[in-house]
Amino acid sequence: MFRSLIVLTLFIILFVPMSAVAEPVDVGTGIYIISLGNYDVNKGTYTMDFYMWFRWDAALTNFTPTKFEFMNGRANSRDLISDETDPVTRKREVWYRIQATLYSESNFKEYPFDKQILKLDFEDTSNTVDKLNYVPLINESGLDKEVKASGWIIKNWDFYSKDRKYKWGEIYSRGNFDIEIEREKTSTALKTFLPPIIFCIVSGLSFFFRSDKIAQRLGLGTSMLISAVMFHISQTTSLPPLGSLILIDKIMISTYTFLASSLIVTTLIHIDVEWWQDIDYTKEMNRYGAMATIILPFIVYIVLSGL
Repeated sequence: MFRSLIVLTLFIILFVPMSAVAEPVDVGTGIYIISLGNYDVNKGTYTMDFYMWFRWDAALTNFTPTKFEFMNGRANSRDLISDETDPVTRKREVWYRIQATLYSESNFKEYPFDKQILKLDFEDTSNTVDKLNYVPLINESGLDKEVKASGWIIKNWDFYSKDRKYKWGEIYSRGNFDIEIEREKTSTALKTFLPPIIFCIVSGLSFFFRSDKIAQRLGLGTSMLISAVMFHISQTTSLPPLGSLILIDKIMISTYTFLASSLIVTTLIHIDVEWWQDIDYTKEMNRYGAMATIILPFIVYIVLSGL
């Protein structure tokens, strides 16, 4: 009898605490987006309307993953659609219909050929990663075929989870549903490159003028330079303040280089005509100045791209 008590005591000491250490619960999580709206790329705000569901072991009576929150916004509405338990697999499944206002930081580095990521990030309000682990149901999740982002093309989407550690030491499993969108390339390219090309062509016509047509040459150059500045302002005036050069800035600075070089060559020719009166110098300045004016913008763009 005494020996049996000792064996029972040792069993309780050695094995019961080990079995009481709870493993994190894998919660299958699905998201199905049915609409996107009110996307403001400058503010990075948008709304999502979607279904969201959780699936876990119903035998865990003291556990629930339904107390969740969005980390990059707030839910405007959250309606419970269903709460059912499969009698065979003992899997409990809870569905919600949610509309949320969300935020994702915009990236303008390649503007106007920029790509943006619309994020939907969520965590449990109390269950840390040692209690709950989100498992994205990728095969069941996705976007409805009617989902569109006005003015943008939906390129791809991704659904994954990762651990998020906070400075006070707690670690939570975070679900991340990302939608990648981009601008339509053909129309964007025409709107972006066509005006600067026209400015350069019109200004470049001045190299075919005779050396005594200084007024006409200066008129072409200065009018195109003013037009280029106004176009640049119109392209960037709606953007928030940025701390670095973006693609449109690099394109326009290269355009300014062409226009400024054209004006400098015209000025040197004018000085020669008025003061030095060296015809050979004038012809060489016009020829080599045209070559330099064509080459310099490409050099400037390459240098700016390396910054």
